[in-house]
Amino acid sequence: MENDTVLIRNKRIFGGYVTVSGKIRINTALLKQKLILFKDFAITNDLREDLSRAAWSASLGIVFFVCLNGAPFAGFVRHLGVGDFMYGILMGLPVMSGLFQVMAAYVLEKTGARKKLFIIGGILQRLSIIPVVILPLIIPEELKGLTISFIVFFLLISAIGGAFNGVTSISWMAALVPLKIRGRFFSQRQMMFTLTGLIGGLLASFILDRIGGFAGFAVVFTIVVIFAVLDIVGYIRIHDPPMVKSQYRIPPIKVANEVLRHPNFRRYLIFWAVWVFGVSMSGPFFSAYMLDYLNMSYLEITIFTQVTSNLLTILVVRKWGNLIDAFGNKPVLRICGSVGAVMPLFWFLATPENYIAIPLIHIAIGLFWNGIDLTSNNLVMGLSPDENRSYYIASFSMVTSLVGSILAYAFGGLFMEVTGEWIEGLNTVFLGRRLNNYHMLFILSAIIRFIGITFLLSPVEEQEAARPSEVLQRSIQSVREHRKNMRIHRRFRL
Repeated sequence: MENDTVLIRNKRIFGGYVTVSGKIRINTALLKQKLILFKDFAITNDLREDLSRAAWSASLGIVFFVCLNGAPFAGFVRHLGVGDFMYGILMGLPVMSGLFQVMAAYVLEKTGARKKLFIIGGILQRLSIIPVVILPLIIPEELKGLTISFIVFFLLISAIGGAFNGVTSISWMAALVPLKIRGRFFSQRQMMFTLTGLIGGLLASFILDRIGGFAGFAVVFTIVVIFAVLDIVGYIRIHDPPMVKSQYRIPPIKVANEVLRHPNFRRYLIFWAVWVFGVSMSGPFFSAYMLDYLNMSYLEITIFTQVTSNLLTILVVRKWGNLIDAFGNKPVLRICGSVGAVMPLFWFLATPENYIAIPLIHIAIGLFWNGIDLTSNNLVMGLSPDENRSYYIASFSMVTSLVGSILAYAFGGLFMEVTGEWIEGLNTVFLGRRLNNYHMLFILSAIIRFIGITFLLSPVEEQEAARPSEVLQRSIQSVREHRKNMRIHRRFRL
């Protein structure tokens, strides 16, 4: 970075004739300086460059996960013509990578090759999706069972790659990002990839509505996989700090015993298992609800959900990062999680005749859900010890995948498939609307979320964390001061 600055300064001072290669070097240096972020952080220039690369890379790759975990992949699975139970299984496979993270953590602790495992796992996770979306175009409709079998196989390969990519990523970032700036760094990074995810999601939805069918899914996912691979390539030049060498290496079979002996981390895992089950049992069926019950187009879904929530996220995510650094993760998680617990109930207001409630729901998601994302990851890094940290991260991811992906998705699909006719037969009316199995699943989801955030988060201890009431008081005070300053500013201008 210092060489680039000298090169630009010399050009400005001495002027004169510059060769083509010299112009390229100068322009490259100028562009590089513009891409450097976090200039207000009290860190070294080398670390600032590494954090900038990590943020820009994540901004490229996020579109892949927006499509894989959102309406595009849900539409692809629905287009396969499978039932609700199989729909839940297939939707759960891409996010079950945590199930393999204990194995990935063992390999990481044994080899210490964090960067290599990150790159290999990330590329494998992303490239495995290409055959998933191509197979329905190649294999005849009569052999749909064979197509589904191959899709399951490649999704499992993708999940294994994601396991290595995930456990190494969190371990890497925990070692690279100083604790004092984690809240601000991750909030600013999330603000960046939220914006790129929004743009990419809009373009993907536009393509799907225009092309349609399996050809549309193949085009969209091929494009997003290319960007996701570029995401991994961007990490090649990022410094990988030496890993903390464990005095003893835990065999994979004993990982659970080691992690569960840590009482505070155990309490957090119990809370998280209940919370993520309540969230994930209904998660994939919000997309199905919009596609099948509300008959919305992909572009409508993206505008009403992703655009609305992401714009709010961009505006408030840095605020949550500042609050986390000031008050701790637990009180912010309690506040945001309490709002997240009641969100499924508002889907009752969305009907095929009027689904204006959906953007209102996603306004709340944009305001509060990024607080849940930031605090949950920060607590994993903060509550796990430096020694054998990757095992704690892997255990957290395994719980997320086992409970939040496999069990929750399968339960949600089975609930939808088994209770459909029975709930229709009850002819239950609520708020003037006839309830169906979607509504009952949303009610159950809200109850389980409420139990987790209200009763199971309290025993978790975080050092120097404030009470939620203090966060709310400070936030209200800041809003009042901002309004007062605005009024003073208006009077001054008048």
